[in-house]
Amino acid sequence: MMFFWLPVLILLPVGILWMLRSGTTSERYDMNRGGRETSPGAGPAADPVDIVRIRLARGEITTTQFDEIRSALG
Repeated sequence: MMFFWLPVLILLPVGILWMLRSGTTSERYDMNRGGRETSPGAGPAADPVDIVRIRLARGEITTTQFDEIRSALG
């Protein structure tokens, strides 16, 4: 009976630690960006107008600021 519980007692904490360290995909993505909350489409290859739209949707900028930035970007 002891031989059954020994692997369970060893593998259970190892599995829990592995799950905690791996995290979710979005957490890993945010950690790679310095902890900032970013969207996958807002990487370096994203269109600047798309980035401004995302910022507007999040409430980071107002519609007036959006129009000014969009007109400056072209």
